Amino acid sequence: MNKIILFVCISMAVVALAGCMGGKTETEVQTEEGTVKITGTAGESSDWCLEGGDWEMTVTGMEGEATATWKIDKLETSGKYAGLCHVIYTVTSPEGETKMDYWFDESGENGYFEIEMGGQKISQEWHG
Repeated sequence: MNKIILFVCISMAVVALAGCMGGKTETEVQTEEGTVKITGTAGESSDWCLEGGDWEMTVTGMEGEATATWKIDKLETSGKYAGLCHVIYTVTSPEGETKMDYWFDESGENGYFEIEMGGQKISQEWHG
């Protein structure tokens, strides 16, 4: 379970950096744990929440292979998450699949996430 959380944190940081590049991105990084390969596209929107943008990351060498996908769904226009960008994040590893939904503001300093893991749903919010 701890490896999934570590993988999620590392991949979020790498994906965020790849997202800043815009357009189509492909990066490969060698780490002590193995090889990390990231591919992605920025999406079609001219807004800060690049609807349709997606990234996929594959890590090999961590007791098998793990993948993470990050899909920018849309800028929410109503409800609890109005004005926030919705991103769907899925990690598949030898330990199973974990799905997370993120909603965050343009600064990235405020948002919410919901995670489904082991049949449980956990919700959290953060504010900068």
